[in-house]
Amino acid sequence: MKNKISVQRSFLFQMIFLLGSGFSGVVGAHDFWLEAQPFYTSVGKPVDISLHVGTQFNGDSLPNIDAWYEDFSYFDGALRKPVKGELGRDPAGYFTPRQSGSYVVGYQSTASYVEIDAATFMKYINEEGLDNARAYGENIAQTGALAKENFSRHAKALVQAGNGFERDSSMQAFGYTLEIIPLQNPYQQQPGSALPVRILYQGEPAKDILLLAYTKALPGQKQQVRSNAQGIATIQLDKTGEWLLKAVKIVRIKGDKADWRSYWASLTFALK
Repeated sequence: MKNKISVQRSFLFQMIFLLGSGFSGVVGAHDFWLEAQPFYTSVGKPVDISLHVGTQFNGDSLPNIDAWYEDFSYFDGALRKPVKGELGRDPAGYFTPRQSGSYVVGYQSTASYVEIDAATFMKYINEEGLDNARAYGENIAQTGALAKENFSRHAKALVQAGNGFERDSSMQAFGYTLEIIPLQNPYQQQPGSALPVRILYQGEPAKDILLLAYTKALPGQKQQVRSNAQGIATIQLDKTGEWLLKAVKIVRIKGDKADWRSYWASLTFALK
């Protein structure tokens, strides 16, 4: 019975994640992010964490299926703890902040394989600034072949509890393969200020990664900044509301049925 349940979970994962993500070309969605409900909360009050797949900071929520992820946790001060949530829960999980301050929640998915038509592949290569895969995309467009890719998600959300900062985990690294780490706490910034972030790949600064940043209210007004040699990219917090920062890295692989391996990172928070 246990093996049967595992197979059912795996099948459900493939159906929802591929159809919802848009890599299969069924729909145009491909972003993945976390939302805190709410981003600003009170000490001692549970915060729901929902998983979302879509585009333009708009999409469907996904339930908690443990076969879908390698990590779903948060930092409570210096301690890393699992996000609570039973199988099938939507919102997928929750945690309770016990002191005032900023908390970071992380989710790293398991890897999935997908075959993508050339037009869809080139569309997201252009949108995410993945120039190293452009020649490959142009070649399959000419031959009519499909792009073969493995991908995974690496999403984080920042939550502010109360008005103080007894605890501040906002700049805590999770050790994900691709990760966006703010170098300042967004909840201590004023509208109009600059926010530098560091993009890490396998724990090292990732150079020349395109960072996209926008708000839920105005997703069409995107900031685009490439990371420097130190992996740093700086955006302007020119609007209040919920923010989504995202970045993608794609690498050529061999010895696998896939030709490419992509990593999709996101970071969400709110600004009053």
